Amino acid sequence: MQWRQQYQNLGTARFPVVWLEVNPRQAGVKIRPILSNPPADQGTAPLLQTAELSGAAAAINAGFFNRINRLALGAIRRDNKWLSGPILNRGAIAWNDRGEFAIDRLTLQENVITPANQRLPVSHLNSAYVQPGIGRYNPDWGTTYTPLSGNEIVVTVAGDRVVSQSPGGAAGTTSFPIPANGYILALRSDLFPASQLSIGTLLRLETNTFPADFNRFPYILGGGPVLVQNSRVVLDAKAEGFSDAYVRQTAIRSAIGRTAAGNLLIVAVHNRAGGAGPNFAELAQILQQMGAVEALNLDGGSSTSLYLGGSLLDRPPSTAARVHNAIGIFIQP
Repeated sequence: MQWRQQYQNLGTARFPVVWLEVNPRQAGVKIRPILSNPPADQGTAPLLQTAELSGAAAAINAGFFNRINRLALGAIRRDNKWLSGPILNRGAIAWNDRGEFAIDRLTLQENVITPANQRLPVSHLNSAYVQPGIGRYNPDWGTTYTPLSGNEIVVTVAGDRVVSQSPGGAAGTTSFPIPANGYILALRSDLFPASQLSIGTLLRLETNTFPADFNRFPYILGGGPVLVQNSRVVLDAKAEGFSDAYVRQTAIRSAIGRTAAGNLLIVAVHNRAGGAGPNFAELAQILQQMGAVEALNLDGGSSTSLYLGGSLLDRPPSTAARVHNAIGIFIQP
């Protein structure tokens, strides 16, 4: 693992860049998603604290989260379990312990299929991102589900069979146990599917990732937008559900990339000399200049934190915000 820092030039702009380059194929090196409050997928903490408690040698802040309820907003997959499902076709990085990586826009498509072969689309799995449709929550979410919006219908499925159907009431008021051998369906706004999910109904579940290749990776973390693929800038923030205002923003930024040699770059880019931080297009060019053949933007701004061996490399700890999740580099003897 190499630590580097220098100014990266884009035209007349000079950006201070701090980064680590990691060989993921080296014996004893493991890369894992880490949470601020394991095993629950909620809560925030300074990256310095999270990395130290997890035993990581190095880490960078990773995916987005809701700063009010402190729940993840995007993909977190660990040991093949979706602690938080992907949203909005946003970019994600996937990897395994053989040093293989993939970066692409990611969608998880699920359907609940009834005995009449009616396919009820599930909008999100284990997600705090709330929109009309059906949300599904299995034991990887936790032991209970508390409605995230008002007037949901909560359908409990155990052993592939509907065992109960209840009004969810006001958001955040009633907790429903998640069966160890099943899941909960949260029906929001469109309540018609409730008539297809009467007690005793046998259900079948169909799950696919797009791209399909992502399903073979045990570890996934979401961010976005995707910056670089095949050594080319492929920035399309609107395709990943980011607002126009967000696309135009300049900010301190975190990113992760892969070099042609297969090494991992974990990167913090701060404000240009005498000015503001990079926008997405500038960040993509910086990663491209650094040799990234694939690259992904992570959560940024005050969340940007790059950790190594007990210290933050890129900023004083007092200026770093609390974060929900991170990518940790572990070195085992």
